[in-house]
Amino acid sequence: MVAAPWRLRRRGRRGPGRVTTEAALEALEAERARLSLARPNGPLLRPRDAGTLIVVDRTGPVPRLLMGRRSPGHVFMPGHYVFPGGRVDPEDLRLAASFTLPENALARLCAGPPSRFDARRATAVALAAIRETFEETGAMVGATGVPVSLSGHWQSFAARAIRPAPELLVPLARAITPPGPPRRYDTRFFCVDASAMGGVMAGEPPTDELEAVGWFPLDEIGRLTIATITRRVLADLEIRLADDSFLDASRPMPFYRSVRGRFVRDLL
Repeated sequence: MVAAPWRLRRRGRRGPGRVTTEAALEALEAERARLSLARPNGPLLRPRDAGTLIVVDRTGPVPRLLMGRRSPGHVFMPGHYVFPGGRVDPEDLRLAASFTLPENALARLCAGPPSRFDARRATAVALAAIRETFEETGAMVGATGVPVSLSGHWQSFAARAIRPAPELLVPLARAITPPGPPRRYDTRFFCVDASAMGGVMAGEPPTDELEAVGWFPLDEIGRLTIATITRRVLADLEIRLADDSFLDASRPMPFYRSVRGRFVRDLL
């Protein structure tokens, strides 16, 4: 595994604090209702495709996850600890034509609505998760020494001769932001082992999207300020880590969304 720079500092353990799963859907529904009441007459925004990446360091007794805190000035989830990620941009979609995801991963990603979501868009979402992880934390998920033609936001990878590796990402969950917030995303959550990091940028990350970036022990994250959906996805991750299916893309993934005004959990 690539050694973490000072910026990606490792957090020490301070006792119990495991992420729990009790009343998960009830908590999601309560949050949905609160957001709906906060903006009762707001426009019905169409969710944008987005990818989020959970990088897991399993070299110690407790898995550690790469996270950071969104600044208080952000419109979406200000002050919350989050995994790196963001929406798909045109460069991701263009680059997606050069990559092929494993069939099991595609089956998970393309299941469910909408029907227009195809293999190329699924690959673009995985690439967006990789790109945003670099932009927000400085960590590159890919293979070194492999020449690849990259442009735009991907030039930093090309400069270091790192080929992004979307094929290593394992679909973990999907969630659509309910109506109400000022931003809505149709997010696919991926997980990947930290050994897939082809490099880490020295110094500050390219953007200031996240503060306090670091490796956080899984059994401490429950004490941080995190969104309800983040807590729910962490519970899903814990199950996958416990039964050693963490990197098994054939496992069905949960899909969280609001249907007729109620939060539901399906499997894809």
